[in-house]
Amino acid sequence: MKLHFPLNFLNNSFSISEDFQLEEQSVDIISAIIEDYLSSLKMDRSSIVRVRLSMEEALLRWMDHFGKQTIVHMNVGTNFSRPTITLMLTGDQYNPLVTSENDLGEWAESLFTGISLSPTYNYRKGVNILQLKMNRPERNPALKLLASVIVGGVIGILGKAFLPQSVISSILYTILDPIQNLFLRILNATSGPIIFLSVITATCAIGSMTAIGKSGRRMALRFISITFIVTLVAAAIVLKPLNITLVHQLFDENQFSSVLDLFLQAVPNDALTPIIQGNSPQMILIALIIGNALLQAGQKASRLQVIIEQADSLGLIIAGWVSRLSPFFVTVLFILGVWNGSISTMLSIWKPLLLASVLIILMGLLSVFRISIRHHIPMRLLFEKMKDSFRIAFRTSSVDSSIAENLICCEKRLGISKKLTSYGVPLGLISYMPATCVAVIVFVMYVANLYQVQISIVWLIIALILDVALEAATPPVAGVGILTYTALFAQLNIPLRALPIAMAVDILFGFLVTPINQAMLQMELITEAETLDLLNRDLLHKEMPASRKK
Repeated sequence: MKLHFPLNFLNNSFSISEDFQLEEQSVDIISAIIEDYLSSLKMDRSSIVRVRLSMEEALLRWMDHFGKQTIVHMNVGTNFSRPTITLMLTGDQYNPLVTSENDLGEWAESLFTGISLSPTYNYRKGVNILQLKMNRPERNPALKLLASVIVGGVIGILGKAFLPQSVISSILYTILDPIQNLFLRILNATSGPIIFLSVITATCAIGSMTAIGKSGRRMALRFISITFIVTLVAAAIVLKPLNITLVHQLFDENQFSSVLDLFLQAVPNDALTPIIQGNSPQMILIALIIGNALLQAGQKASRLQVIIEQADSLGLIIAGWVSRLSPFFVTVLFILGVWNGSISTMLSIWKPLLLASVLIILMGLLSVFRISIRHHIPMRLLFEKMKDSFRIAFRTSSVDSSIAENLICCEKRLGISKKLTSYGVPLGLISYMPATCVAVIVFVMYVANLYQVQISIVWLIIALILDVALEAATPPVAGVGILTYTALFAQLNIPLRALPIAMAVDILFGFLVTPINQAMLQMELITEAETLDLLNRDLLHKEMPASRKK
């Protein structure tokens, strides 16, 4: 029996594999190890507390079910370069993450698991496995991007000034162009399978959460509908500065036929070609069908569910690897831009950045204003309550960094019952991306116009549907954004050489869309809590303590 454990392991090479007898004292020791390990990874305090409590609660449920003196095995270390905590217990199948009050099924945790927020449960060969995989804290992505831009610009300018034109042409042809083409091939090769798996997982997660009743289904429909409407409005606004008129096409018989043909062509000839070729509409349709079939099959397809979840997790790791390559390719992009004269094209992205930022901020303010009027609460007070979660999301552009403060804001300050946040928050993180979709549609329309791609009614419908569908189906994790741009560009006939620009824009937009999405989700959850009588109005109207305002 091991009831003592040294806690001086805080280094990057640490790894442990130990057995513990499952009793109160060992649960405390395991929890302390987990807390110290997460601290060594420089995870924020609120997230550490949330993870410790969730793992501690799971262990206590195991102890109640299996009894004391049962052996639990603990592994702590890295798995596929990700810090991982694993607890294993041999015995009959018992999922400690599922309770009678919140029986959402295994798929309901898939999003939180994917963004390193909650443990996942599996049962294999008579062993209960509880596992939490985390992303290593990284430097601010905007700082990486800025450094890449500076390095690329400096190298490009110095090369232009001191190297002969023949040498520059030779480097462009033999080194830089092949490197850029290599990155584009990597994006093409990874985007289809990763998005396909993400759509299946998201479909199962949303379906599992909406299975709780009308509330879940209404929320999912409401989230997706609002996202589509605001994205449509943003697209209509963008048409004017781009001098695009589509009114005459509304009465064109050929356009109506093309729209009908668009939906009919979403049905593929076979199941593999759309994934190989990256045909997004067909790929999404197949994934939706498979996801719903898995939901219907339930336990009969449990092994396949585990395989798909594991494949999706691997896909997200690969997406993270692609994301880490981004700064290098941004450097190459700017050297190319200076040397081949295309730098003016890259610098013109300030226009969509500015317009999308204005639209997103106005959208967020209107969301808060609506709740302020409806519940007779000063906007000042709402901003004070949301300030901490907003600040973390803005500083990191990361959902997993701000989720703990997000839940505290919803439950402790806005008066939203935990009964709603337990499924409303993950459901919103999956399907409610209004700010992200607005940013994407604005940028995509500007880039299409920049590269003289004809924007028609059919083109715009494809752009809107794919924008909302892809953002709703892919979790908000690093690396996935550029893959959604890859799928969009391929389907909308936008040259793939615009992807490096999209890569930079995706990082910059992240700092704005992440906190705005989160704030708008909090406002929508207030409305839903009111409908379900799960809103503590006294807590919602309560002034913030003086210490919290500072």
